[in-house]
Amino acid sequence: MEASEGQIKRIVLKRMGRCRVCHRVYADEDVSVVSRKPDMWMMVVECEDCHAKNFVAAVLNEGDPTQAELALRRLSGDSDAAEVVFESDESGAAEPITAADVADMHRFLNGFDGDFIGFFRRSAAS
Repeated sequence: MEASEGQIKRIVLKRMGRCRVCHRVYADEDVSVVSRKPDMWMMVVECEDCHAKNFVAAVLNEGDPTQAELALRRLSGDSDAAEVVFESDESGAAEPITAADVADMHRFLNGFDGDFIGFFRRSAAS
């Protein structure tokens, strides 16, 4: 028996519950089916409020979870999840962090009360 789109969406929404960013409860309209095969459905769940996206693979019947994982990587643009590359706008290499840098940050954090707004106001005023 083949599951309907409504059934699959309800299962996905029941498991996901709410947005991890803004905590809005997902609705049926937040789920878009990207690909539908007999053993696997690919979907994007996008929060209407904050636009955070989640890529979901629903493995059906005798579907292969490994193939679902590879398909999710392709869908999200991550061809090799084990390799993460950070790009910087700066053309030169950054200087390494020294023990003195760590000690300076430690002293700063010991006296910091967590008020970033006040900190930046004070920094801008001086």
